[in-house]
Amino acid sequence: MGDRNYKWKNASKFWYLAIILILLFGTSELNAQARDSDSIQSTQPAKEKKKGFDPRRLVFGGSLGATFGDITYVEVSPRVGYMLKENWITGVSLKYSYYEEKTRFVDYSTNMYGGGVYTQYFFLKYFVAHAEYEILNLDDFRAPFERVNIHSVFVGGGLSSRVGRGGFFNILLLYNLNETYNSPYANPYLRIGFGVGI
Repeated sequence: MGDRNYKWKNASKFWYLAIILILLFGTSELNAQARDSDSIQSTQPAKEKKKGFDPRRLVFGGSLGATFGDITYVEVSPRVGYMLKENWITGVSLKYSYYEEKTRFVDYSTNMYGGGVYTQYFFLKYFVAHAEYEILNLDDFRAPFERVNIHSVFVGGGLSSRVGRGGFFNILLLYNLNETYNSPYANPYLRIGFGVGI
């Protein structure tokens, strides 16, 4: 197979991703609807906003998943995000998955591990837009089953329920723009995740 770093199926997908990211990041300056009752303006002079890193803006979360039967799939994916604004989170993720397929024609198993970076933008109270880049290391599905790196670029969105400061519960429908024969994801990809602020 030569170079194990897969290229995009065609260059037009790059431009789709670029447009989506520009729209996603370009709207981050818009004000979201007030999420708490403390949004009433005070008659006292506004305090100067603290600049720099604020640990209170960290959000911890992730997702868990499992499927059993002819195909066994177990996933653990912790995430750490930072609230750039009240409605915009960006962060990093780690992932470990075990995949096993035993049928009449296939006897294959692999341990997958990797990570990525992501961003989420919350809007209209119950909706979230999501973009993510992920790299996974796994055994090639074809002989001689060498370890390969799989690059995935996800875009999509879904429903989100915000809880307290930084907490949320998401149901996302994502599309992998870089789907390959080794990809463990089927398009579209459904993900359920959560986050807890500190």
